[in-house]
Amino acid sequence: MSRRVTTRSLIAHHLRLHAGSGVLVGLLVFLLALLATGAPMVLGQLGDATLRDRLDHTSSPIRDVGSEVAGVPQIPANGGSTTPEIWSDFLGALEDIRTTTLPPLPEVLKPAEVVSRTEGETLLGSYSRVLELALAFDPGYRDRIDIVDGRLPEPAAPAGAIEIVLSVRSAEEMFWPVGETRTVVGLAGPKDYLLTGVFEPREPRADYWPHVPSVVIPQIFWEGDGPIFVTGTAYVDPALLGLAGEFRGGASTRTWFPVTAGSVQSDDAEQVAAALRKLTAVSHSVGTASAGPGILGLRYEADVADEIEIALAQQNATLSVITMLFAGPVGVAAAVLLLGCRLILEGRRASVRLLSARGASAGQLRGVLGVEGAVSGVLPAILGAAAASVGVLLISGAVPAPIGFVPAALIALAPVGILMTLAPSAADRPARADLGRRASRVRLLGEGLVAALAAAALILLLIRGYSDRVDLLLAATPLLLALVACLLTLRLYPLPLRVVFSRARARAGLDAFLGAARALREPRTGLTPVLALVVGVSVAVSSAVLLSVLDVGVADAARAQIGADVRITGGLFNDEKLDRIAEIDGVAGVTGISGATPATLDIAGLTGGTSVFVVDSEALRTVQGDGPGMLPPDVSLVGAAGAPVPLLSSSGTAEEIGSVDEVGLGGVAAEVVGVSRGPVPIGEREDWVAIDQSYAADTLGRDPNDRTVLVRLDDGVGGRDVEAQLRKVLGSTPRIDTAVDAAARVRSGPSVQGVRWALLVATALAALLSALAIVMTLALAAGPRAHTLALLRTLGAPSRSASSLSLWEIGPPATAAVIGGTVFGALVPLVVMAGVDLSPFTGSTLPPGYALDPAILARTLGGFVVAAAALTALALFISRRVRAAAVLRIEEEG
Repeated sequence: MSRRVTTRSLIAHHLRLHAGSGVLVGLLVFLLALLATGAPMVLGQLGDATLRDRLDHTSSPIRDVGSEVAGVPQIPANGGSTTPEIWSDFLGALEDIRTTTLPPLPEVLKPAEVVSRTEGETLLGSYSRVLELALAFDPGYRDRIDIVDGRLPEPAAPAGAIEIVLSVRSAEEMFWPVGETRTVVGLAGPKDYLLTGVFEPREPRADYWPHVPSVVIPQIFWEGDGPIFVTGTAYVDPALLGLAGEFRGGASTRTWFPVTAGSVQSDDAEQVAAALRKLTAVSHSVGTASAGPGILGLRYEADVADEIEIALAQQNATLSVITMLFAGPVGVAAAVLLLGCRLILEGRRASVRLLSARGASAGQLRGVLGVEGAVSGVLPAILGAAAASVGVLLISGAVPAPIGFVPAALIALAPVGILMTLAPSAADRPARADLGRRASRVRLLGEGLVAALAAAALILLLIRGYSDRVDLLLAATPLLLALVACLLTLRLYPLPLRVVFSRARARAGLDAFLGAARALREPRTGLTPVLALVVGVSVAVSSAVLLSVLDVGVADAARAQIGADVRITGGLFNDEKLDRIAEIDGVAGVTGISGATPATLDIAGLTGGTSVFVVDSEALRTVQGDGPGMLPPDVSLVGAAGAPVPLLSSSGTAEEIGSVDEVGLGGVAAEVVGVSRGPVPIGEREDWVAIDQSYAADTLGRDPNDRTVLVRLDDGVGGRDVEAQLRKVLGSTPRIDTAVDAAARVRSGPSVQGVRWALLVATALAALLSALAIVMTLALAAGPRAHTLALLRTLGAPSRSASSLSLWEIGPPATAAVIGGTVFGALVPLVVMAGVDLSPFTGSTLPPGYALDPAILARTLGGFVVAAAALTALALFISRRVRAAAVLRIEEEG
C-alpha cells in the first residue's frame, strides 16, 4: 500500500537534494549580513576612539576651555574674611556661563577652575641665585596637595608674616626651609612671608597642574653669562586675595572649564565644536563697574574645537578611504550573490522543468524557488546580523539602532527576489553558449556607458576635489574604474589566447589545443569571476600601496617633527652640554636650536612682531641629513659678506611677506631664502623665522641659549641605546623624544589602526569573493565539462584531463584579470589620494606621497593569492571526481 506524499514533504525532499549550492549562498549571505550590520557599529566605535585618542594626547591647557586676563576677581564691598565670601560671586558667574552655553556643551564642560597668580618679586637676602616669589590664590587648592612637612597656611594678621606653602622642589631650589621667614619689597613696602609647609601634588598627573606652571616645578632661567633666576610660586590662603595688588608686576587670573576626553562623542562632536565657537565669539560679563576694581568680563579660548575638527577630519578620511576600498568588494559581492543564485537555479532546473511540464504555473514555480531563497537568504542573514550585534555588544557595549539592520534585511531578501524573478526561465531549455556570439550592439552600448560614467566620475572627483564627507561619487569612482578594467580584460584576453590556440593546433598534445579551443568557442567565464579577480587583486595591491603611503608618511612626519633621530627639550643647553652629548658612543652629530626670541620684522616699511630661532645651519644640515626636518633641501642660511641676512621662514610668514623684496629683521636687511612647510622640531608655530648664529649679534644683539637639541645617531643605533647616557649628561628634567617613538605613537592611533585593519579585511573579503566566483563558475560549467571528459575518457584520455580542462576554463581570464588587477590596483591609490586628504593619518600638515613597500606588497598580494588558490584547488579536486558512464547516461543532447 502506497503512502500519500504531502506537499510539505515534497518541498522538504526538494530542498534536501542538491543543497550544496544553497549552503554556499547561505554562507555568503551570512558573511555579508555580518559585515553589513557590524561595520557601521565598528566604524562608530572607531570614530569615538579616534576622537578620544586625539583629546587624550592633547595637553589640558589646550583641551580645556580657558581664559586668562589681567587682574583678579572683584572683592566684595564688605571686604570678606573667608574664602567663600570672597570667591562665591565670581564662581557663581562662571557657573552661569557654563550652564547657559548651547547644548550639549553644559554636559561636556565641567565646573570652572580658577587660579589668580602674581608676577615674581625678588626676595631680599644674599643667595647664590636670584630668587623670586610669586603667589597663587586658588579656592580649592587644599584638595590638590598633600603636606609633606609642616602645615597648611592660615590667614595672617595684617601686621604679621604672610603664611605660604611651596612644593618640595621649589623649596629645594630656593634654599627655603620650613619655618623660615623672608622679605619681599612690594608696592606697599616690605612684606614678610613665612614658609609653613612643603607639599607634593596629591595627583601628580592631574590635568590641573599644567595650568599652573612654576607651582610644582619652579621656573629656572639662565642665559649662560649671567646669574641663575629661580621663580617659585607659593600657595597662600585664598581669602588673602587682596595681597595680589601689592606686587609690582601685577596679577592675572586664569579660569578654565575642564574637558575630559570621554565627554565628547563622535555623534555630537560637530555640535560641540559649533557651541564652542559660539562660546568664544563673545565676551562674558562676570562683574559690574559699581562693585569696584576687578575683572568685569572674560573672553574664552577653545583650542579644543580645532582638535575636535582635526579628529573629525581623521574620522571622515577614515570613512572615505574605507568606503572607496570596500565599494569594489561590495559590487563583487552583489555579482557573486547573483552567480550563486544562478547556481541554485541550475541545480533545480531539471525538477523545475518537470513541474512545469506537469502543469505548474509560473506563480507556483516562483513560490517553490522563493522558499529556497528564504532558506538560503533570510535565515543566514538573521544569524549574521545577530552575531554582529552580539559581538559588538560584548566588545564595546554598543547597541545597534533599528536602522542598522536595514542592509542585512536587503541582503536577506536578495536571494528570494533573484530566484523568484529567474524562476520561469529555469523551465526553458538552456541555450547553446557557443552559438550566436556575434558582436552585440547592446554589449557595446553597455560598455560605452560604463566607460563614460567612470570617466565622468573621475573628472568630477578631480575637479571638485576633496569633500569632508563620504559621498556616492567618492565611493562609486573606484568601482566604476574596476568595471572598466574588467571590460578591458574581457576584451583583450582572447587576443593572446588565439596565439596559444594556433601554436597548440600544430603540436601533438591534446590538452592545450582542446582547452584553448573551448575557451575561445565556448567561454564559460563571464563578467562576475573576472570582475571578482580584477577587484580582488586590485584591492590587495591598493592595500599594499596605501599601507606603504601611510607607513612612509608617518615616518617622514615623525622625522620632521623631531628634526633628527633624537630631540631634547625642556631646559637650557650651552656649548659644554652639546660637547658632552657629542662624546656619547653612538652619537654621530649634535646641534642646538635657540628658544623663540621676539624681534621686529619689517615688510616694505610695515613692521610687526615675529619669533626668531637661531641655528647653526651647517651643523643642522649634518644632523638633519637628507630626510625631512626644519631646513629644506638646498637651502643655506649663510650668505655672502655684505649681503642681506638669509631667512628661513614658516609658511605663514612666507605668505605674509609674499613677493616683497624689502624685508628687514631687527633693523638689518634680510631676504627669505627658504620656506619650511610641515612639522618642525620647534613645535606648532605659524609665525617664525630662523637665522644662522653668525647673524644673531647683528639682528638680536646676542646669541641666545639653545632650548632644543637635535641628535643624529650612528647607523644601527636606536634612541633607547643612548637615552641612559643622555640622562647622565642632562639629568631627569629634559624631555627626550625619538623619531621612532613618535612614528610608533601615530601608527598605534585608532585612525591608522582602523584603516590598516580595514585594508586587511578588504583584502581577505576580496580573496574570499574571488575564490567563490571561481568555484561557482566551475560549478556552472561542470555539466558540459563532465560530458566532454566522459567522451575523452572513453577515447582513452588520462585522468589529468579533468584538471587541465578546468584550468583552461578559468586560467586565461584569471591570468589576464591578475595582470589587469595589478595595474589597476597600483592606480587606485592615486584616485584615493586625489579624493581624500590622508594627512590626518600621518600627523603632518602636508599630504603624503605615493609609495610602495615590496615587503608589504608581498604580504597583502601573497595572502590574497594563497587564500584564493586554496579554495580554487579544492574546487578543481572535486571537479575531477566524475563518472563517465553516469554522465553519458543522463546527458541530454541539444
